[in-house]
Parts: sequence; structure tokens; C-alpha cells
Amino acid sequence: MTNSNAPVKSRGVVLFAYDTPTVNYTKIANQAARLIKHTLKLPVTIINKQFSSSNNIRVGYGQGSIWHNVDRYWAYESSPYDETILLDSDYLVLDESLLKILEATNDYNIITDNQSPKHSMNSLMGLLSLPHVWATAIVFKKTTKTKLLFDLAGRIQKNYEYYIKLYNLRACNFRNDYAFAIADNIVNGYSSSPGIPWTMLTLENIIKEIVLDDNQLIIREKDSAHVFPKQNLHVIDKEYLQSDAYDQFVDAVCQN
Repeated sequence: MTNSNAPVKSRGVVLFAYDTPTVNYTKIANQAARLIKHTLKLPVTIINKQFSSSNNIRVGYGQGSIWHNVDRYWAYESSPYDETILLDSDYLVLDESLLKILEATNDYNIITDNQSPKHSMNSLMGLLSLPHVWATAIVFKKTTKTKLLFDLAGRIQKNYEYYIKLYNLRACNFRNDYAFAIADNIVNGYSSSPGIPWTMLTLENIIKEIVLDDNQLIIREKDSAHVFPKQNLHVIDKEYLQSDAYDQFVDAVCQN
């Protein structure tokens, strides 16, 4: 018998958006929210706060970009939902697969596999270190274990130089991918938890156009083109995400 008095759990999506001198992340997040609401039919909360330039971490996949990436561990406390899908604003939600992860009984799930159209992505935190996760997408419930994960990720961030040495991390600026991988490893008794069970598709090159044709994605890059089944996309090219071409793509998806 179903307990009609059981509390209904709230569900939604959280995005962080902090504008920089070169990237309007608020605009990108607003377009991502449109795709999420259309595809998943869930509410979206965009967290947008002002920080001094000293809080910006210089990273950028070799492009010298600047963005604020030191807030991910706040998502547990910041989310207004009982069950949350935490996404980067450059993650394009085009299918309903993340809803299936919400139905899972795990406290949290994080993407563990990632590849570009041309090659698999590096999955180790260092030559002699552990595999890392991809904090681009984290699905979590508000439980004691999940709170410990996020609290640990924050502690790792604040003591990152120590963890670089402890885990033989590849020399780099702070990465949420590494912090959450280490936190996940510790929380689970120095083993890994079940991840999101599919490979994330990341577009690394300069994008000219993305077209959704029935259940196919046609992706035209600067020097190549690809066709994939309809799926979620992680798009590195922030210039494309701020372009009229992307706006038109979102309009076309949301009109269907």
C-alpha cells in the first residue's frame, strides 16, 4: 500500500554561472536552462554571484581562458531541491537519460567516462594516480553520504597543494574533476562508487553548427563534420555558445 502521507521529494537542476571579461556565462546558462526545461520538464536554479578577480582560477584547455570554478562543493547547501542534477552550463541536455539516474537508489552518481569525436579523453589524474571523474554532471540526493562528499571536495580544494602530492596529481590549477574523484574515493573506503553509466560526448574543437535532425545530431566543426545519435553534449567552445547559431539551435530544439 502506498503511503499517501509520504512527503513528495522536490527535484530540479542547478547551474552555476559567473560572467568573466570574455564569456557571458549567464547567457549560456539561460540557454542551457531552456533546453533542460524543454527536455526534462524540471525547474532550474541558476546560481550567479559576484566574486573578485582573485577568486577566478585560470584554466582553459590550453586557451588561456578564465572562469570561476571554485564553488562546486557549495552545490549541496545551495540546491533548493531534495534531488538535484548539477550541471555545467556548457552541458546541453537533449535527451531524458538524466531522469533515469534520479530514479537510482544511489546517494549520488558522477560521470566517469568521457570522449571527444576523435579520441578518448585522459582519465587519470596523473601518470601514477587514480582515474578521475567528470564533475560536469553530478546527480545527487540530500543524504549524509552526499553531504560528506561535497564537504570533502571543499576540504580538498582548500588544501589542494597537499592532495597534489598525496595523489600524485598532474601539475595543474584546481580541477573539480580531481577534487570530486578524491572525495568519492575516500567516502567509499578508497574505492569508486557507481558512476553515470554512459560516456559523455565532449566537443573540443571550434563549432560552426549543430543541427538536430529527427534523432540525429549533425555537428560541423571548423575542419570536420560528425553525425551522432541524439544525446547530451558537452561543448567546450564558449564562442559558439554565445553565438547566434547556438541561439537558433536552442530555439529549434525548444519548438519541437
